[in-house]
Amino acid sequence: MSFGRHQPDDWEYDDTDWLAQADEPTRASTAVDTVVGQDPSGVVSVSSTFDAEVVSVALADNWRQVIDPRQLHVGVVAAANAATMLALGKKLESADLEGTDQLQAAPGYDDSPLSSQDITRLLDEVTAGLNAFTQQLTAIADQTVTAESPGRNVSGTAQRGQILQLSLDPNWASAARNSEIETELASLLATLQSKSTPTDLAGGPRSRAIDELNGLASNPQLLLRRLGLGS
Repeated sequence: MSFGRHQPDDWEYDDTDWLAQADEPTRASTAVDTVVGQDPSGVVSVSSTFDAEVVSVALADNWRQVIDPRQLHVGVVAAANAATMLALGKKLESADLEGTDQLQAAPGYDDSPLSSQDITRLLDEVTAGLNAFTQQLTAIADQTVTAESPGRNVSGTAQRGQILQLSLDPNWASAARNSEIETELASLLATLQSKSTPTDLAGGPRSRAIDELNGLASNPQLLLRRLGLGS
């Protein structure tokens, strides 16, 4: 069987219910900021938000002339993980800018003196918050999650937001419309990403004490004043 000769428009399909309910192709644009990861061959593109939530998958129109459909899963894994890394970079960049803006916009920040008891209390609360977050993170960090696409043509595993492995039906990949493949892949990747990175932990450890300590660490002059060491 030759995988590269099929033309998608020459085939007839029995669309499943989940596919028929799709309002728009996965190529549809979104209003949120996104990054796009690609595989080395450039035939697979995965778009995700800055929070690494998969938005869409796009295949080059001629992808079957570039790669064997039996190797499509390799390109998808590479593109998905590239998008995750780009999203992480954007997330860190946004966090740095947000912290700077908040600091500059808060001239009335608490500058009351810190006693030794205040410092001990603050450090104890921060330590407790970090320990609680670490326990939650450890519980899920080393778990390998599995998922299957709605059409059951693709399955995969992930860990810590990274796609470890994908398996797909090569006969389906060689014959199905690009839009069908894109929709099914996007659904699977989104599920794997969600299951392997719980949203309540994605933002890192947060508490009033941690925010207060971060604020002090970001403003050395304020810290010195509150410790009675500055003018």
